[in-house]
Amino acid sequence: MLNDYSELLNRAAQLMARSVWNPNFLFTKAKGSTIWLNGEPYLDFACGPGVANVGHNHPEVIEAVKRVLDNDEAGWGGNMLLNRYQVELAEKLCELTPGKFPKRVFFSNSGGEAVEAAMIACMRRRPERRGMVSFIGDFHGRIGFGRTATTSKPLHIEGLPWGIEKALFLIFPAENPETPAKQEFMENFSTARQYLNYVENTLGPFVNDINFALFELIQGEGGINVAQKEMIQALFRYLRDHKVCIIVDEVQSGFGRTGNMWVSDFYEVEPDIITVAKALSGGVVPIGATIFREELAYQKVSEHANTYGAIPQACAAGLKVLEILQKEKLAEKAATDGDWLIDSLSSSVSSMTEVVKGASGIGLMSRLTLQNVELRDRMVVEAMKRGLFLMSAGEQSVRLMPPLSISREELQKGAEILLESVQSIR
Repeated sequence: MLNDYSELLNRAAQLMARSVWNPNFLFTKAKGSTIWLNGEPYLDFACGPGVANVGHNHPEVIEAVKRVLDNDEAGWGGNMLLNRYQVELAEKLCELTPGKFPKRVFFSNSGGEAVEAAMIACMRRRPERRGMVSFIGDFHGRIGFGRTATTSKPLHIEGLPWGIEKALFLIFPAENPETPAKQEFMENFSTARQYLNYVENTLGPFVNDINFALFELIQGEGGINVAQKEMIQALFRYLRDHKVCIIVDEVQSGFGRTGNMWVSDFYEVEPDIITVAKALSGGVVPIGATIFREELAYQKVSEHANTYGAIPQACAAGLKVLEILQKEKLAEKAATDGDWLIDSLSSSVSSMTEVVKGASGIGLMSRLTLQNVELRDRMVVEAMKRGLFLMSAGEQSVRLMPPLSISREELQKGAEILLESVQSIR
């Protein structure tokens, strides 16, 4: 490690409140599918996670933001003074998200804020219903009410008040259960009807108090767990029958990541509210958005607001990201590349069962699951030594979430490093 980076890292250790940053690395540059840490290049299979769907520092996104700055159009947040970029972006999001019903959009600065906006809106519309339901293992942010629905790790909620009168949690109906305990649970539910019986027994006594359901349909931090389609559809029908508003958190799964523009498209469902962020930013200017069924949106002045939501440069970046995704057909590319990556890894690790459980996922929201957390953590270190940057997920998996714009050569290189890293810990 070069001395100048060592000095900066030492200063960071003295000055920065502890978060999730690695004390050994300083981010120094990013371009396309590569990030530089301490001045050294790493192929990025994490993306933030899920921030750089169009690649890091895409020149068209940079130019869109630069144009706003050069024209002196940056300034007041769009929740106080409207700007043309937010209107155009809202129109595009209403057009592209599932559901042919009228919609409204609220802009914020992050996924956590987008989820918070959705929850607050539901509680304002129906204050008499004081309950909510989510999946065990979901991640919905680290702020306010969003923590109530976050159970991917205990540390996100320990010592904090719930803030919701009734918070109910369902076992995630995974088609790729990560651990033996989760696999054993799902073996009891081979059909959607069996899973629905479990749902009815769990929620039934409280269902008329439940205001909204907040779900990740593919869990990110919880382990890249993919829900079974028939079970999700049965669950949604049950909730609709009991007038429960349904929020789908697409903060990590949206914008082509799963091989579909939205994971809701894959499950053939139309949520009442969708929350988005991460990739909408182009990895350049933070932005979050909450897309409501019209009657659920804020109705009065000051029901909810923030200072920087919908600033012109963020919305200009978002518009360009949507344009690039469609122009370069990145959702379709993610489907093809994801199938190749999972098939390639699955066949290669089939003889390494003492170390690897397998590869799974959908599109380029996939994972490699090790047999235990110790092996997972060792593999991440070995991959870093070989120039591949990874992030962990769940109890014993790593996320495989490169930019959707990644070249096949880069994807193959990443797969080779993954296999070399597994071999090194056998």
